[in-house]
Amino acid sequence: MLIYKFKIKFEDHEEFLREIELRADQTFEDFHQAILGNLGLDPGMLASFFICDHRYRKQQEIQLVEMNPSAPPAEEAEGNENGKKTLLMQECDLKDFIDDPHQRMIFEYDNLNQWTFYIELMKIKPATGEHTYPRVSKSVGAVPRELVATPKQIPGVETPMDFSYGDGAAPPEDLSDFDQIEGGEDYYDEGMDQNHEESDNR
Repeated sequence: MLIYKFKIKFEDHEEFLREIELRADQTFEDFHQAILGNLGLDPGMLASFFICDHRYRKQQEIQLVEMNPSAPPAEEAEGNENGKKTLLMQECDLKDFIDDPHQRMIFEYDNLNQWTFYIELMKIKPATGEHTYPRVSKSVGAVPRELVATPKQIPGVETPMDFSYGDGAAPPEDLSDFDQIEGGEDYYDEGMDQNHEESDNR
């Protein structure tokens, strides 16, 4: 089994970096949970992954939940107007969407604000029995403040919210030190394209 090692940056926060490793047969939902778990984010937010080209131009969306219930099921997708089906994280394995040794993706968290994480595949390596996956192998930088205290969007998901950032109180415990790798090298590509798409609601 192969392991994918991804580098994750958040918008224009140059001090923020995460490196996450997953098995090739794990799903985008596993990836989603690894990101949220490391940052302590609210799982009640809508979110999507986007498969991108080398300039981070979106090509294909993979959603957390079905946001268009009227869409036909997968077996009927060929007959719909656009010939496309809705892709869901829990149904999509990573290996089926990696076609470039430096595959780039976008992860959008909280669809109202469209907080944007830029993801790049760094390395593909054989799995060993030394670790379990998903695995956060490197964490640099605190959780960005703007990611906290936004309203839920998925009905029925009841998780506690913390609104302390707005009144000057101390932030909740930062989970950024979770599972750091000793002596890890910072692989951040200084030349990564800076012309990222801006949030519609900024």
